[in-house]
Amino acid sequence: MKRITAPFKFLVPDKTDSTHFFLFAIISWVLGSNIIWMILDIRPPEMDQSLHMRQTFHYWQALTSGAKNWWIDVLNVEPFYPPFFHLSMIPFALIFGFTLDAGLVGSSLYLIVSILSIYGIGKILYNKTTGLIAAFLLSCFPIVLIYSRFFMISLMLTAMVSLSYYLFLKSNNLEDKKYSFLFSLVYASGLMIKWTFLIYTLPAILIGLFAGSHSFKDRITQLFYYSGMITALLIFPFIIYVVGEMKWIPLCLESLLILSLVKSFPRKVISHQKALNLIALTCVCVLICFPWYAHNFINISIGMSKFGFPTDVLKGQMDWPLPIWGYYLEIAGRQMGIPVFLGFLVAFVLFIFKNKQQKSLLLGWVIFSLLIFTLINNKGDRYTLPVLPAMALIMAVVMVQIKRQQWRKFFYLITGVSAIITAIYSGFFSTPMPVPFLGAGYFFGPLNPPSKAIWPVDRILNDIILTIPPTNKKVLTVRTLTNHGSFHRGAFRDTAEFRELPIIMKSVKRNVGEMTDFFITKTGDFGKHAFKDINPKLTRLLENPALTKTFTPFKAYSLPDGSQGLVLKKAIQPANDLTGVKNLDQVGSLILTALESYPIYGIKNAVNPTISIIATANPEDIFLGRYKQIKITADSAVSNKIILTDFELIFDDVQINIYDLILNNKFILFELGKLTPKGTLSFDALEKLAYKAMREKGTVKIEGSDNGLLLHATYNLPQGQTVEGSAKIKLLFTPGERIKPVVEFIKLGPLDIPSIFFRRITDANIVLT
Repeated sequence: MKRITAPFKFLVPDKTDSTHFFLFAIISWVLGSNIIWMILDIRPPEMDQSLHMRQTFHYWQALTSGAKNWWIDVLNVEPFYPPFFHLSMIPFALIFGFTLDAGLVGSSLYLIVSILSIYGIGKILYNKTTGLIAAFLLSCFPIVLIYSRFFMISLMLTAMVSLSYYLFLKSNNLEDKKYSFLFSLVYASGLMIKWTFLIYTLPAILIGLFAGSHSFKDRITQLFYYSGMITALLIFPFIIYVVGEMKWIPLCLESLLILSLVKSFPRKVISHQKALNLIALTCVCVLICFPWYAHNFINISIGMSKFGFPTDVLKGQMDWPLPIWGYYLEIAGRQMGIPVFLGFLVAFVLFIFKNKQQKSLLLGWVIFSLLIFTLINNKGDRYTLPVLPAMALIMAVVMVQIKRQQWRKFFYLITGVSAIITAIYSGFFSTPMPVPFLGAGYFFGPLNPPSKAIWPVDRILNDIILTIPPTNKKVLTVRTLTNHGSFHRGAFRDTAEFRELPIIMKSVKRNVGEMTDFFITKTGDFGKHAFKDINPKLTRLLENPALTKTFTPFKAYSLPDGSQGLVLKKAIQPANDLTGVKNLDQVGSLILTALESYPIYGIKNAVNPTISIIATANPEDIFLGRYKQIKITADSAVSNKIILTDFELIFDDVQINIYDLILNNKFILFELGKLTPKGTLSFDALEKLAYKAMREKGTVKIEGSDNGLLLHATYNLPQGQTVEGSAKIKLLFTPGERIKPVVEFIKLGPLDIPSIFFRRITDANIVLT
């Protein structure tokens, strides 16, 4: 047979070897069980899955929109998760629809990549048997099978991490040209799945950089040379990119550094080919990753700033009596199932103290990743999923190295039976089995049996749509008050978008009932945030007279969990008996008072305010809170902390919740034909506001410039230094349609910040229609 040099050459059949038969059996087990599960399951997507389905749909819309700047639209779809997972799911979604089935098929294929990769790693480091056992164990871990049936990033991330380690080993510590280039492509792709990819794979990079038996002096030489390469390839180019008029200084330094690196190349400790491979790795990663990461840099920074050192678990929960530092020890028990997990604990100890071969790579993969995620308060079982292939391989190594054949076969049998029972029980049974002495129901891992329960998401939306007359092109606003895993806003929102229904799904903010046509909620358990967030709003909706008089039960639906789904429709009862409803002066006075407590954009500290209300031609509209116009004027007023002079605000063709206004002193809009704000914005007021925002440690000077604003700012650092900056914002108006602010430049000290770093935040359309 012709020699095969492809990355997965071990897939080529060998008649004298049963390895491929067992690999085929493992893959068939994964695909077969997942197809059966897919046939049996008809549940709607849970919250995170619905989010990723929707993002995939939005990427498809951006790609097929035909817009002039479609690539900017692609970069704008998702500000925190890189796009490769969602882009990779589009072909499956086009075949199976934007449903959980598409996610299951895609994730199953990524699991197969993980299985083949860990087999290849085991084969390279040890032998075929070790790789096969590791692949089998990975295919039986409950959490792995669960996520292979989800529309989630986790399995693709696991696949890319495993494949990266396999290609790293094939590259011979980044010495081989072909495999190093393939490693570069996969590594860049992994970074475009999720930024945490770097955490899982950093041990491989470090081992690759410093591999070999060198003296301490040689290590120091390597360290300094690699630092110089990083500076030349990443740091100086970035400085040159962002610096202003002084570009020539870092450009000269960059040239001198490159000459120095070439002249002082340490041939004894770094080969030429390895240096070229590292340069290729850097360039490939920058070319593939920079556009998205730069475009979303601010959003990523904001998101990451919410995570920190743990004093408590931000997500998930702990059942075992362990401190927070033992969180991922308990999670490993859930991920593997207790029987297999106990075997792993024994194997891990033996691997550390007994095994003398190839320990550093696997231990780095496991320990470094677990340590980093332990130090982050945002926790969950999916965050350490990419570590499980290494854990499976550690178990396999220890079992294969048992010297006595009868004991080795015994542990093969016990581990194999336990793994298969755990996988089947977790995937197809619904009765939790408690862990002895701990009580938590995770003995065989978390349970995720297929569900034939019908949640009437489509039926509810169909019934709502039928309320719109065929000739009416109105778009309905429907709000949800439920966070149940199978009955939540995401499920309704996705269905409405995928079916292109004239419905906008929204959550409920502080103003319950505002701009709302229907509410969807349920009785019983409606989610983990019930008492903190949903319950007060739901109680108000169902019990407060201001809302019971304006929203009435539309339909009730029996739900699989024994509760009822409730849909309430806006049906305003005339407030004929409400005191003061006909006195427009009194109504106006109440509106002025209520607007002072209106969230964010309320009107406060008004000087000489006046209000006039013009009734419609229909005298009955007064009792429905409907008016032709509400006009508010003031010499000055404060809105969103900004002082406006010559203030004027006009509501045309407006309807308010008259019950909420008179009974609760709340200004709640039901309908609004047109809103016209007017006022003079004082630069002095904005400068004072900025001065307070900087805690009186800086100044801002604002000037008008060509339909825009020119800002000059200074800030005094604690070290006694002063930083200066400036920015120019141009306001592009499309009368009656939108305002588009465009930031032409931002300068900070000597830096001229490229627009790619801030355009996502600043260049946002303000739609006026």
